Amino acid sequence: MRSYHTRISSKGQVVIPAELREQFGLQKGTPATWIEDQGTLLLQPITERTLDDFMGFLKTPRGKTSMFEDSFEERRRERAREKENK
Repeated sequence: MRSYHTRISSKGQVVIPAELREQFGLQKGTPATWIEDQGTLLLQPITERTLDDFMGFLKTPRGKTSMFEDSFEERRRERAREKENK
């Protein structure tokens, strides 16, 4: 583990050392998330891989329905039964 020293500007900006920008492929406009954990502050770049992992979590395998679709379908059937019983 290495440590790097920086300063926070009057505008709240922090300069990320060039070595770290190169190592992590950070460029102007790269989105990032600040994470506070028990008095420690972490900066995590949001990369395409991070987004792909998140989107993959939301995807439903082919031939299967998501739990949301299952819930919606079940609710549709319930409403149809309610209409029939009126």
